[in-house]
Amino acid sequence: MNPRQRRGAVFLLLTVVGALVVFFAVLSYVGDVTSKVGPLTSAVRLKGDVAAYTPVTPEMLETVDVPERWVSPTTVTSVAEVVGLVAATDYAAGSVVQEGMLVPRPGIQPGFREVAIIVDAETGVAGKVRSGDRVDIIATDAGDEQAGVLPSARVWVSNALVLEVGLPQELAGSDAQGNFASTSGVPVTFALPAQEALRLAYVESFSVKLRLALRGAGDSEALPPSGLVYQEGNQP
Repeated sequence: MNPRQRRGAVFLLLTVVGALVVFFAVLSYVGDVTSKVGPLTSAVRLKGDVAAYTPVTPEMLETVDVPERWVSPTTVTSVAEVVGLVAATDYAAGSVVQEGMLVPRPGIQPGFREVAIIVDAETGVAGKVRSGDRVDIIATDAGDEQAGVLPSARVWVSNALVLEVGLPQELAGSDAQGNFASTSGVPVTFALPAQEALRLAYVESFSVKLRLALRGAGDSEALPPSGLVYQEGNQP
């Protein structure tokens, strides 16, 4: 073997030794990380922001591998467990799904009905009522002067759960004089007991106007009878 061949053989040997050193260094590093992090497991995560009461589809979820020691017993590990449920409140993208974050959609329990009405976009909703809110539904009545019936405002449905608020749409109608008029209305869907769904359908058909009175978070207090109706001259 001439000197040139010997140098080539030495270089090749050094290259192989260097590669082995790098391999074992990487293997040692991976082993060290694995020993610190521990085994991995699956967890379900939200791909994007999810608003309250939004139905969850498979496209909104992803399964990721996370260290088992970082996962709580309530962490959801399979997309199939939560598809078809709705968000209990607003969640941000990247949130790892836990039991209780996604719940069955309200309004489908026995005895409840989903009912939708059109509410005046300006006086009824004003962009502040969202899915998951609780509202009192107030209707105004023009009364009958000849019959001695005074105009009034009445809470017809109290503490109603809002399932969905649609987009404003133009509605054709007529004013008190019978002239053509165009207004903007918003479809709002509620979850109500069957009897209250009937009350709402009735008042939507015969009232002058409907308004939604937004309740504060956690406010489920029943209104006293004196607080359900207002008539001019009949209140202190």
